[in-house]
Amino acid sequence: MMMLLLIWLVGAWAIGSLVRFLGMPPLVGYLVAGAVFAATGFDDTADILAIPAEIGVELLLFAIGLKMNPRALLRGDLTGITLGHLLISGLLIVGVMGSTLPLEVRFGLAMTLGFSSTVVAAKALEARREIRAFHGRLSISILVLQDIAAVALLAVGGGQSPSVWALGLLAIPFAAPVARAILDRLAIDAELELLLGLIVALLLGAAVFKALGVSGELGALVMGMVFSNHRAAKPIAQHLWGLRELLLIAFFVRVGMQVPLSAPLLMDALPFLALLPIKMAVLFALLLWIRLRAYTAFLMVLTLLSYSEFALIVAASWADSGLISGELLSIFAITVTLSFMISAPLNRYSHELYDRFESQLLRFERNERHPDEQPLTLGGAQVVVLGMGRIGTAVFDGLHEAGVRVVGLDADPGKIESHLDAGRRVVFADAEDPGFWNKLRFGKLRAIILTMPEPEALCIAVRRLRQNGFEGIIGVSTRSRHTLSMIESAGADLIYDAHDAAGFGLSQALMRHLNEPQAGYPAPH
Repeated sequence: MMMLLLIWLVGAWAIGSLVRFLGMPPLVGYLVAGAVFAATGFDDTADILAIPAEIGVELLLFAIGLKMNPRALLRGDLTGITLGHLLISGLLIVGVMGSTLPLEVRFGLAMTLGFSSTVVAAKALEARREIRAFHGRLSISILVLQDIAAVALLAVGGGQSPSVWALGLLAIPFAAPVARAILDRLAIDAELELLLGLIVALLLGAAVFKALGVSGELGALVMGMVFSNHRAAKPIAQHLWGLRELLLIAFFVRVGMQVPLSAPLLMDALPFLALLPIKMAVLFALLLWIRLRAYTAFLMVLTLLSYSEFALIVAASWADSGLISGELLSIFAITVTLSFMISAPLNRYSHELYDRFESQLLRFERNERHPDEQPLTLGGAQVVVLGMGRIGTAVFDGLHEAGVRVVGLDADPGKIESHLDAGRRVVFADAEDPGFWNKLRFGKLRAIILTMPEPEALCIAVRRLRQNGFEGIIGVSTRSRHTLSMIESAGADLIYDAHDAAGFGLSQALMRHLNEPQAGYPAPH
């Protein structure tokens, strides 16, 4: 077995590296590697990867939950959108299936293809650091609603029905403060934090929910949200990151192994893949209908584009029950896997794609705006600080103490809430949203300070400001030396390397300390 594991590791690394060299996300390479392993006789006949793959997905959802604000997640306006999209997608897809199946079976399977992959969507949002952005939160909300709808579908045809004890899960919001208080009393080091994270995600979350007949993924997500914004949330997420990424490779390789490399089956899967643009258009129209902007709707559509691994779970369950054939299960495996391969690169270049098609997409926007779309009013501010992390907060406080009228902008609602509680004037804004820059009125602004961590976001923001006529000072704090020339060429006036600035500040503080006479020591000459 060890030799087989080494073959999988080397193969996944080699094909993943090749795919990355070609400009696509490595997960596409892992899917291809799985298909190659299956075709060459190195597939997982003993189901070795089942448990690692399952744990990887649950840890991913747990980590996403740690970054979510539960109050911002559950939204009534998205319930109708989710159900409407599933029904419309089901009606469109049902016609592609063979008429030999009963209508109710065809419609049930078609609805499963209306679901979006939780793993692919979460990975895409995390890679772009947009989990807490407006469109990221809405996408996660839809995924949660889909998980709730999935419970009923999975119960049809031999799946597990929720236990009556599942109603007890409604008490989680009331028990959450107790759980957080207990965690506050635990003084733990790195290894114990890692173990605690695993216990909370896999035992209290996934295992308990699965025992009650509910999705383990949903359980891990909910447990993450219970401890979101807790002081231990960030270190636990950091400790779990490497383990989670390794186990997720097992998930994608295992999915790829379920794809038979058969030309006839591939041809049978093409009609389902051809429906992806239609599924995309339906969701885009529904999101615009609730008055979201084209930018928000477009990023959500790309995030939720791929078919879901849930379709494979339902299809496998129904195949075991004799409701569908093994051949249809294989077609579903090919369809879902190829949708992953299509979705991954589109998500990677989502902002570039929006920039390219912005003028066409804006034609479909409604004149009215959703009340939660980002505010643009900056009042009489003289300086804007975009990115209210540690560096941005320090800049904000320094300017405020100097009497400068300053306002902070950030895409993380959790940060905004904490800053407002501390008395800072901070509002929501997404630096990579072209609509924000296009509608921003500079007014009395004399300078804009950019402190976002992503080099690409910094370059986009500087270019947008200059394109929209801002003639004031643009200051940038960056942690990436290789992007200094890119940011300068985009039009920035002041560029500070955060690491150099920290070192210079420490040296200055040390020199002041050395030049001050200490008790019992003579002053330096």
